[in-house]
Formats: sequence, C-alpha cells, structure tokens
Amino acid sequence: MALKVEINTSSYAVVADELGKTLQQATNVFETFLSERHNLSLLEQCEVDLRQIGGTLRLLQIPGAALIADEMRSLCSAILNMTTAVPEGQLNALSTAFFVLPRYLEFVQSRQSDIPLMALSHANELRAAHGQLLLPDSYFETSEPTLFSRDSNIRLRSTPLAGAELESALKRIRHLYQTGLLGLLRDAQVPLQLTVMSRAVRRLCNSIEPGPQQRFWLIADAVLEAFVNNGLELNAHRKKALAGLEGQMRGRIKNRVSLNEILEAELTYLLTLSSYRAGMTGKIMKVAKIVPAEIGDEQVCALRKLMLGLSYDTVSSVINELRGELRHAKDVLELLAQHQRSDEEEVRPLIAVLKQSADILLVLNLAAFAGSLNEHCEVLNNLIGRDLGQERLQLEDLAETLLFIDGSLAQIDRRKLNYEDLGDLTIERRDAISADNQLSEARSIVIDESKAAISMVKRAISAYIESDFDSTHISNLPQLLNSVRGAFYMIGVPKLPEVTGGATEFIKGFVERTQINPASDVQSLETLADAMISIEYFLNELGQRHTADARILQVAEDSVALLRAAN
Repeated sequence: MALKVEINTSSYAVVADELGKTLQQATNVFETFLSERHNLSLLEQCEVDLRQIGGTLRLLQIPGAALIADEMRSLCSAILNMTTAVPEGQLNALSTAFFVLPRYLEFVQSRQSDIPLMALSHANELRAAHGQLLLPDSYFETSEPTLFSRDSNIRLRSTPLAGAELESALKRIRHLYQTGLLGLLRDAQVPLQLTVMSRAVRRLCNSIEPGPQQRFWLIADAVLEAFVNNGLELNAHRKKALAGLEGQMRGRIKNRVSLNEILEAELTYLLTLSSYRAGMTGKIMKVAKIVPAEIGDEQVCALRKLMLGLSYDTVSSVINELRGELRHAKDVLELLAQHQRSDEEEVRPLIAVLKQSADILLVLNLAAFAGSLNEHCEVLNNLIGRDLGQERLQLEDLAETLLFIDGSLAQIDRRKLNYEDLGDLTIERRDAISADNQLSEARSIVIDESKAAISMVKRAISAYIESDFDSTHISNLPQLLNSVRGAFYMIGVPKLPEVTGGATEFIKGFVERTQINPASDVQSLETLADAMISIEYFLNELGQRHTADARILQVAEDSVALLRAAN
C-alpha cells in the first residue's frame, strides 16, 4: 500500500454528516461512562458505535482512521471483559483517541487523502493500554520485501576477529549496545544514546566475517545512523525494533546464526522512511537498492503535529521567552536605580513589561507570581514623580522578586519544580528554591564545560588516527583530561574522577611511548573512545535529568580496566 492513499471525496461527502453524528454520539456516551462507570451498557453502546464507524471507514478506504476506530473498539471490548476495576491508563488512552479521531478525519477531509502511517502511533497507544503487541511501521506495506542479507554479496573491507578474541569482543559490543538501549527504554531521548548503540553495531560489523550476518548489521547500522541524525522519530514500536537487535546480538554470542528476516524487513522499511540519506545510511540505501518513500518520516511527524496542534515543547518555549522578558525588566530596573529618575516615560515601560509577564504567568497557571508582579506594578505607578533615592527598599524588593521568579521558571524548565511547589511560599522555601537554582546553574556550567572537553578528546583521537598517527593531535590530552577530572569532583559522582584518572594515566603513557604499532594503537584508542562516550552519555543524562544511573559508567570502567591491563 502507498504511504499516501487518495480518498473518494464524493463517497466521503455522502456519509460525512452521519459519520460525524455517530462519532459525536460515541464520544458523548463515553464521557457519560466516565462519570457512571458502573453502567457498562454505556460502554457497550460506545463499542457498537465504534464498530459502525470502523466499518464505514474501511468501506471508504481510509485505512489509518479505520485502524484507530478498530483499536478503540477492541479496547472497549477488553474493558467490558474485565472482572476488576478499569485501569485509569485504559480510560485515558480511549479519551485521547476520542480527541484524535475527529481531528484525523478533518485532516483526511481537508487534504483529500489519508497517510496511514500517521495513525500507527495512536493505534499503538491503544494496543499498549491493554497489553497487545505493537504494530510495526511496515504494517500497511503489502509488497514482498527484498532482503539485503540474502540477496546481496556486498562485504566490508575489514579484518574479522575469530575464536576467543571474537567472543570477548562480542560481549563488550553487546554490553555497549545494552547501555544505550537502557537509556532509550527509560525514555531519555538523547542522540548520545543512539550514538552508543550505533557505535556498538558498527564495531560488530567490522568484527564478524563477511556474509549475510554482516549485511544484516550494515542495515541496522544505517538505521541507527538515521536515528542519530534525526532522520527518524523515536517511538515505542521503533524502540521495540531496536530492542530486537539486542536479541540478535545475544543469539550471535550463543552461535545462533539464523537471522530474523521480519526484523530485517522492518529495518529496511524504516530506511525508506528516513529523512536522513547521507553518510553510511545513504551508502547502504544505494547498495541495497532501497528507494526512499514519497513521504519521509520528517514530513509525517510535521503533519501529525499540524493535525494535533501545538508541539510538546510549547510550554518550555513560553518559559524561555518569559525569562527573556524578566531579564529585560531587570535591566530597566537597574537603570532606574542608577539614574534615580522617576519620570513617567521612564517608569511606564517597566510597568508594561511586568503586566505582560503577569498575563503570561496566569496562562502558565502561576497565579501567585502574576499577583506579585501586579502588586509591584501598583507600587511603581505610585513612585512616578517621587524621589527614588528614598524608595530604594521598594526597588530592591522588586529586584528580588524578579530574580526569584526567573530562578523558579528555570527550575520548572529543568523539571525540578512543579507548579504545586510554588503556591504558598514561606521565606525559607523561597531561599531554598533560590539556592537550589544557583547550584543547578553552577552544575550545568560544569557539566557543559566537561562535555565540551570530552568532545575535544574524541575529536583529537579521530584526528590522530586520520592524520596517520601525528602525535601533535593528542599531545595535550593528559592536561585536558586532568582539567576535566578536577571539574568532576564538583559534580559529586566519585566514579567520574576515578575513570577519568585511569584514562589520563593511559593517554600520558601513550603519548610518551617510543614505538608506534598502528593495529594495537587503533584498538587501544577505540577502547579509550568507548570510555569517553560512556562518560559523555552519563553527563548528558545528568544535564537533562539532573540525576543519572552510575551504572552507565560501567562501560567506561571496563574500558579503562582493559587499557590498564594492556599496559
């Protein structure tokens, strides 16, 4: 089936009104059921209506909308068959679907076509709510897939490992992949997690012998590179496919060489959707003769957001804009305090900024902050024409309020404060929030600087190898790693300075050695790079979530231990 399915607008127009009435009726019945959960006959009526809607949509050949309606009906049936209380998650999934389906139909009607792939994520949310298997991206694909692993003779120019050396490498590679996969399954959607997994798969490709297995992992490598470069959106059913790769690694370690052709077909289909077609992804698509789809994943995501309205980042964007306004207000206030001028043309602009900020704070449900700013607006209004030298306490009070609101918004954006935390604030609580914000700011600076230094280490290693072992590229790495080690003591994670210290010892000896062995040197630097990626991954988690699992550093610890053993 094509990604874009044209609909018969004449046929749709005939039933559109009746279809809309039935959907509205089902919505009303479900909303009544939410307040009268003992009345299962309401849910039975809802199921009947959804069955009719799904059948009508299939007749009209609108597969995406039909799938959502069918999954809604299926979830209703599952709830009716329960003997215990209905989980809130299932009712929430249905509520969301009743919001999505009419908008999906509006989208189809306005564009006179259906893009079934847009419906998959919504259908999978309904399936997940009652424990059903998630549908793959290729669910609507009807053509027989071509298997690159089976139908090609492409091979890498690499030196495969064998015996105990291969077995040891496979275990390390699988552990590296598991580290990244764990982050994905925890919903920490950062490019570094995918980079870790991509690096593991790429090393696997270079470690195994040419043949179907190597070609399978080349496809996997291309897909992961597409994810890293934002060519594919990460969602629940795609995480499942990436988790399937870990199962294939486990089988390879146990000498099970049979390939999962269904998984390969799904990975191949993801490449057709990828909006990223450069690098390894583009090369694999070319040699595997994978034709890009007419509508890429980036377009599908954009259309879905258009269908549903504002993006999930709206609140964060509003907070960032508001903090900019508050910083502007602080600058104006500082000028007033310095010049001590209270002319109307000097004070009115500040009042206007504060009132605008208060309105935005009300939209964000931060009424206490909005009220505080409005109170200060009244005070400023009374100060017009007065001697500001005698009103310094009023200005200082406003400055403290602006600083506190700015810091609180920063903590909300970091997900370290909830709106409920900012209701009734005591002086002690205000001081604690301000202190915590200052500490968070300082930690963020240290983390950002450390990440930049680790990136420099990785670039230096790459430059050293690419320059045919020109030691000038790595000569300053011991000092750089030492500086990072000092910063890590401020973060308060003991393992970080430990592993960085071990890496520093290795690179110091590496720089001072007298003989170059290209093969072993590259392998040692690859191991060092693994340690740096593990540290970078940990820092990224720490920066985004403000907490991180120290087990993420296990790859770095293992890598440093290998380097010490080699020396």
